[in-house]
Parts: sequence; C-alpha cells; structure tokens
Amino acid sequence: MVSSATRFFQSVFRAAALMGLFAVFAAGTAQAQGAKSEAAVIAVIQKQFDAFAADDAEQAFRLASPGIKAMSGNAQNFMVLVKGQYSVVYRHASAAFLKPTIIGKEALVKVRLTDENGVSWMVAYTLELQKNKEWLISGCHIQGEQGTFV
Repeated sequence: MVSSATRFFQSVFRAAALMGLFAVFAAGTAQAQGAKSEAAVIAVIQKQFDAFAADDAEQAFRLASPGIKAMSGNAQNFMVLVKGQYSVVYRHASAAFLKPTIIGKEALVKVRLTDENGVSWMVAYTLELQKNKEWLISGCHIQGEQGTFV
C-alpha cells in the first residue's frame, strides 16, 4: 500500500521532471531559432552582394529597408550611391562574416571584406526584421581600412 505522502512526492517529482524536460526543449528551440535568424541575416547580405556582382539594382534595392528605400528613392539612385560611396561593398574579392548579434527585431553583422587590391575592410551592417518576418538591410557603415594581406 502506497501512502498519500509517497504519491504526493511522486507527483511532485514527475512535475519537476516534466518542467526540466520542457526547459531543455525550450533552450534547444531558442538556440535553433537563434541559429536560424543568424543564417537568415547573413543570407540577406550575401544576396545583396550577389545582386551587386550581377549589377542587379532592383534585387539589391529590394533587400534594403523602407528607410533606406525612402532615402535613395529608387533602385538606380541606390546603385549610384553604393558604387560611389561603398565601392568595397559593391565590388570585393572576398567576404568573411562574423557571428551576428541579434536583439529583438534588430541585427548587427560585421563583415570583413577584402577589396580587389588585397586591402581588408571591416563593414558593419544593421538589419531590421519586418512585419512579414523578412530581414532587410537598414544600414551599412565602413569602419575603415584594416590592412593588406600578404
């Protein structure tokens, strides 16, 4: 015969075990969502790099946030701005993405770009998560020359 105290402790133990399993599952899900978001923001920047490489102004402009679109007006103006002020972003020999930082609906991604002359640049991208769950580029800041690889 099992006492009521034993049944009580068994049910408490089961509840604690279920809560522990739920916590492990939730942590794993959060990590998976974080990795998925990190991959998504990197993919947006890479898609824009690909659009620049193909001189596809419309596709590059599509990946810009509403604020950037409003500032530049149209795809052709956007491309002129990028070519003139962000030449290493427009044309580069290589790109190395650092681990993104994502806080809520905003992301920061640093990318080490190497230009066609072998000079390395650090570029900081900001992205915004839109209502439709799409990440769009909201800013790009070239942090300066980092050096030449030999």
